[in-house]
Amino acid sequence: MTDSCNRLAVGRDKIDRLSDLPINVIHQIQDHMSIEDAAKMSILSSTWRYAWASNPKLVFNTQFCTKRMASNTIDIISTILLQHHGAIKIFLVDISVIHSSQYSVVDQWMLFLSTNGLVDLTLQNQNTVNAPYELPSYVYSVGLERLVLSNCIFRPPCSFRGFLKLKTLLLKRVAFELVAATSSLLMPNLERLRFTQCSGFPFLNIYAPNLFCLCFYGCGNDTLKLSPFMECAKLKIVAIESHDEVSLNRQDKAMKLTNLLSSWPNLSHLILGRYFLKFFASGTGAESLPTRLARLRCLYLSDCDFDREDQISPLLSILRSSPNLEILQILSGQRKKGGMEVDVNLTDEPDCRTQGRLNNLQILQIKNFHGSRTESRFVRFILGSTPLLRKAILLVDTSVNERQYLKISEELMRFPRASPTSKIVFRPWSKEQARSSMPCC
Repeated sequence: MTDSCNRLAVGRDKIDRLSDLPINVIHQIQDHMSIEDAAKMSILSSTWRYAWASNPKLVFNTQFCTKRMASNTIDIISTILLQHHGAIKIFLVDISVIHSSQYSVVDQWMLFLSTNGLVDLTLQNQNTVNAPYELPSYVYSVGLERLVLSNCIFRPPCSFRGFLKLKTLLLKRVAFELVAATSSLLMPNLERLRFTQCSGFPFLNIYAPNLFCLCFYGCGNDTLKLSPFMECAKLKIVAIESHDEVSLNRQDKAMKLTNLLSSWPNLSHLILGRYFLKFFASGTGAESLPTRLARLRCLYLSDCDFDREDQISPLLSILRSSPNLEILQILSGQRKKGGMEVDVNLTDEPDCRTQGRLNNLQILQIKNFHGSRTESRFVRFILGSTPLLRKAILLVDTSVNERQYLKISEELMRFPRASPTSKIVFRPWSKEQARSSMPCC
């Protein structure tokens, strides 16, 4: 009987230890669960009954919002917000299932959150058919530190001068509707800024002296201006990609390759699309960059056409100015049937062999490799100019037949190499994501 009582006492002691966990620890456990599972935790202990209702992090992700009718989703989220007590610091919601006629409900959520200590807001609107959601005016007065928006309208009130505490701003399919009073935005603590398929840049001018990551993906080049970011000397990661032709006469004159890259002395990762390489070439000519990209470690080029001198020339200019480059990754563009190969002799000129300036290059990767004469000469140039090269990874396009495949591989193996330990990895391209292993904001 005594032993049984002791075991029961020990059991009660274990239950008490579980019940007496600090509330912040309980919230950390709930953060790894869905909101439904977090609510179910209330049955584990009477002291946990309302712990989920005070969690400062509320996540209503796509899985949560799409598993039921839109009306039910709205009712559940509204009920949870009404029952919540304490600050809500982090809020994520997918409003894709909510029709634009019901956006007033989302406005009510935003109003409630704006007075409850919100610092991290994510509004996902994945449905491209749905009308964009316009961010209410009172959200602009919140001391946000992180803001993520998709398919939204950014139209701040005239009194808005910027998010003074914001550190991260990630925008996808966001339309800026600015007036003269709101065109210049002050964001002194902003570190990460990403635009994906956004529009309305003509009057946008962001002051962000602490910015270290800037990404433009698929934004309209006729309205894209980079001159406001030329003062961001702390930039380390820059990505500029677009599927559209760049209009030279509608761009800032400052967007010449020499001026632009010289403005970012701390740049370590650079991602460029083919149209910006072409645009830079038109503004650069035979002019070469000063050796100011001393900290550039990784260079990524997408949809690059090796048979165009206006793309190879700026590439070589960047290589000449990047003595510490370690990784060069290129996604080669699709070759046009019947296209002419251009005889590019730049890599044979003594100055373009960079005179030992590629001493630190360790990895070369070319995806969608076709084995054209210009591509092969470029690979030969790299192999002969990089004493520390470890791997040259060539992922061959599926249009290359077996006979061509064998012929190209044999030719590559005969190329002279400056690095005695370098290896050539030659295999079919598996069509993996174009930006795999690329840095991103």
